[in-house]
Amino acid sequence: MDLDDVWVYLGDFGRYQTVAFILITLVGTWLSAWQTFGVIFTTDQPPFHCRASPGFTLEKSVPRMVDQNESFAECLMYAVEKGENDTSFINTSIQVECTNGYEFVSQYDENTIVMELDLVCKDNILLSTAQSILFFGVVTGAFVSGQLSDLIGRKTVLLTAVFLQAVAGIIIYFIYVYHWFVVLLFFIGMFEEAMCLTAFVLVMEMFSPKMRTIAGCINGIAWGVGVTLLAGIAYFIRDWRKMQLAISLPCLIAIPLWFILYESVRWLLSKGRNKESFKILNKIARVNNITPPADGFVLTLGDKTIRESAPNDVTSSSSASSPATPLLIGEKRKTYTVIDICRSRIVRKNLVIMSLSWFVNSMVYYGMSLYSTNLAGDKYLNFFLLSVVEIPGFSVTLFTMMWWGRRPSLVLFHLLAGFACILIACLPRDTGDGSGFAIPLIVPAMLGKFCITCSISVTFLYGAEIFPTPLRNIGFCIVSVCGRAGSILAPFIIYLEEYSSYLPLNIFGGLCLIAGVLVPLLPETRNKPLPETMEDAEKLGETQPIQSELSKWGVAEDVKPTNGIVNYALEDSDWFNK
Repeated sequence: MDLDDVWVYLGDFGRYQTVAFILITLVGTWLSAWQTFGVIFTTDQPPFHCRASPGFTLEKSVPRMVDQNESFAECLMYAVEKGENDTSFINTSIQVECTNGYEFVSQYDENTIVMELDLVCKDNILLSTAQSILFFGVVTGAFVSGQLSDLIGRKTVLLTAVFLQAVAGIIIYFIYVYHWFVVLLFFIGMFEEAMCLTAFVLVMEMFSPKMRTIAGCINGIAWGVGVTLLAGIAYFIRDWRKMQLAISLPCLIAIPLWFILYESVRWLLSKGRNKESFKILNKIARVNNITPPADGFVLTLGDKTIRESAPNDVTSSSSASSPATPLLIGEKRKTYTVIDICRSRIVRKNLVIMSLSWFVNSMVYYGMSLYSTNLAGDKYLNFFLLSVVEIPGFSVTLFTMMWWGRRPSLVLFHLLAGFACILIACLPRDTGDGSGFAIPLIVPAMLGKFCITCSISVTFLYGAEIFPTPLRNIGFCIVSVCGRAGSILAPFIIYLEEYSSYLPLNIFGGLCLIAGVLVPLLPETRNKPLPETMEDAEKLGETQPIQSELSKWGVAEDVKPTNGIVNYALEDSDWFNK
């Protein structure tokens, strides 16, 4: 019985899988999303100006800027000089940097680290540096967690990262020095990415191909919901320290989860730990109220067959009838690294194209978010609206990936996002009478954000399916590193608007179109078993979609899993495959 058939036999979204899926998804999406986007509110810079010189009013001390609102200058003030009789006077012909500190004009009664440490004017670069350090931590987390997860296990890395995230988030509450703040921000980014990626891989490895699509899309929807909830958290907790504490304390859930969640069966099998694998499968069967096979589970991995009655032995499927040719797998197994990916031309090609897709997705996703901050009105409402658009984006891909497949869905959303970005770049910023051109700009901007969100949802599932089990987490984390590199570059691309308003979005749009043209070179993975070996990954494009036939394993064809909320809801879901 193939492992994918085992999950069908155990009920796919059975009781255990449903509970485990909910817990892992909430940890990997909500808690991760809060840490990723919480920095937007932590490092927010409200309007400010120089503090008035002692003995003088603000009107006399600070010049007004030549703009529509004639607001006070942010970083300059009039010099104070000594006159006759040692009296002070304002010299309006000389402007100097703020000498008395700054006053922040916050309409939301908030407190950010920018206000506490005066990270403005000449120290404004420190704010951008802090945000970049967070994403460097994310890149580091993607690489380190990928290696560790394939070496020591998905569950171990996930729950360790969640617990350490709680520790870092609690410590940062007591920090009042910039340097320590950015150090902890680096670790927060590192643990966040380890949580997000490892949770997703763990989820993907506990379902059959049909349910993997559903699980992957629900995971994406949960991310959108998590980002949306952050708007409410930030709105009601407007002090950055208390907010950081509020989004970090829930990470202590890692302690009880250690005794609830099981390790990935696929990972255990790839490491030759067959006894533990069969033990977990039997535990899941008991929880799901399903009777295990009379002779125990019999698993096929490539051309090997592993029997529960002799979990330490495997036999070649070509000689399964002859028990005289066992291969003891207690022997030392090969440890795979990124070098093994590079040795295979096909797997290497898949890695490069998927990495480009992730790079473009992350750059445009964060770039569109930065661009959309020019929406007028309440910043919390704006953030909420930009987050809500992600929920239908992740939902739509559930149907496109089941109807069309991963590859055509990714091509479509890349191309639509690219055309939307180019359309925005071609539209004027102002009408002939000088009034704003906001609404015609916002509509395609929201379309672009919607499409790039759909594209991200597809690549998350697609990226987990094209790599073999021993290298899945490594490959998945490499493409994630490339994606995070795109997010780091996004603010600098937006900065090019200082030179030309047409450059940033044309760059985003052009990269989306390039990615859309290259994606057809990837193999389609819809309804195909996860590749277990390098050979499986190289032949993935030739592999036929599976139609689970449990009857050949002694299970009646009309047996349908009836336990679990999701299974019940999808009992008549054959239309998904039409």
